[in-house]
Amino acid sequence: MVQYQFQVVYFEATRRCNLRCPACMTGSNDAKKVRRSVLKELTLEEIRDRMLEPAKRLGVHTIGWSGGEFLLRKDALDLLRLTVDMGYKCSVLSNCKKLTRQRLEKIRDVTAGKARIVVGLNAIDEENRASRDAESDRTLQVLKDCVELGLGQHVVITIGKYNTASFGRTIEFIVKNNISYNRSPLVPRGSGSGCWEELRFDKNDLREHFHPALRRNPHGYVSYTPFFLSPELHAQASGGARNNTVPQNPAIGCWIGSWLTINAEGEVSVCPVLLDALSAGSVRDKPLDELVRSSELFAEITDRSRLKGRCGRCRYQYTCGGCRAMAYFHKGDYMQEDPTCFFEPLDRSTVSEYEEETNRVFKKYLLVARSAGVYHPPGRAHPDAPAHPGPYGKS
Repeated sequence: MVQYQFQVVYFEATRRCNLRCPACMTGSNDAKKVRRSVLKELTLEEIRDRMLEPAKRLGVHTIGWSGGEFLLRKDALDLLRLTVDMGYKCSVLSNCKKLTRQRLEKIRDVTAGKARIVVGLNAIDEENRASRDAESDRTLQVLKDCVELGLGQHVVITIGKYNTASFGRTIEFIVKNNISYNRSPLVPRGSGSGCWEELRFDKNDLREHFHPALRRNPHGYVSYTPFFLSPELHAQASGGARNNTVPQNPAIGCWIGSWLTINAEGEVSVCPVLLDALSAGSVRDKPLDELVRSSELFAEITDRSRLKGRCGRCRYQYTCGGCRAMAYFHKGDYMQEDPTCFFEPLDRSTVSEYEEETNRVFKKYLLVARSAGVYHPPGRAHPDAPAHPGPYGKS
C-alpha cells in the first residue's frame, strides 16, 4: 500500500449554481442532475468525520470549498468556521454573485480573516476590464473588496481558444495587482462538453501564447505543464520529497499527486477537472485516508515511471509529468503522453531550450513558496512533508 501525503482537498460541496454559464465545468446547469445531487450531498457531520478528520492524516493543509456555488449551501459559513477551527487554511471558490461586501465580512469573521477568495477571470483587455465573463465587473469589485477587508485573493484562468491573445495581458494585470493565480485547462466536463471541440487549446496555442507568460511569472502557481525544470535542481531544492514519484516541496508540473478532489456526493478523484471522469470511490464507504491509500487509481496515476510516449522518455518525466487530464480527454488513457505538449524529446538526454529560464524563475518562486508556507528548505522541512529519495534523473 502506497503511503501518501497531499497538500490540498478541493471539495465541490454542491452542484447548485446561480449562474447559467454555457462553459460550466461542474454540470450545475443540468437541472435534473442538480435536483438529484441536492438529496445526496454530504452533510456537515459527514464532511467532518469522513473528509476533514481523515485529511489530517494525509498531511492536507488547505481545504478549497467550491461547487456549483458553495455559498448556496445553508451551512456554508458553519463549514468555513469548522475548517479554520480544525487548523486548515481555507479557500472559497465562487462565481462572485453571492459575494457582496456584507457576505465577505461574514466570511472574514467566521474564519478570523484566514480565508482566501478564489475567482475566475479569463481575460483582460487593454483597459484592464475583463472581456469575456458576463460577471466581470462584480469579479473585479470582489477582488478590490478582499484587499480592503484583509482577505486573500487568488485568480483561476481557464485557458482555451477564446483567451490566447489576451492571456499575457491578463497575467500582467494580475501580477500588477499582487494577486496569486493559476491556469486551468478547458475540458469537456459538465455543460462545457458541448463547446470543448471548438474552444480547446492545442500545442501551438500553448507554445505561442500561454506558456511564455507562465514561464515569465513566478507570482503564479508553478503547477502547470509542460514544466521544463531540471530534475537535479528540484531534487536539490526539495531534499527529494515526493508523493509516490510526484515531486513535492514544492509541488510542480501536473496537479495530480498534490491535490485530492471530492464531489458533493463524496466521490473522490485525482484532479478537479477529472472529478466526473475518474473515481477512486466514496468517502461514505471508507474514510478519505483509507480510500486513497488503498486506491489502484491513485497508485497508478501518481507513479510517473509508468508514463507512456513522449512523457515516458522525457527528461522532465518527473518534474513535469504532462497533463494527465489532457491525456485522458484527448486519448482516453490518463497515462498516455500529453498531446498538447510542444516538446519533442528523442530521449532523456534532450534538454529543452527553456530549462535555464525555468530554473531561474523557479528559484524566485521558492522565495514566494517559502513565505506562503508551502516550501521548506531541506534540513528545516515541515514535519508533515514526506522526504525520501526521488527518481529524478533516472535514465
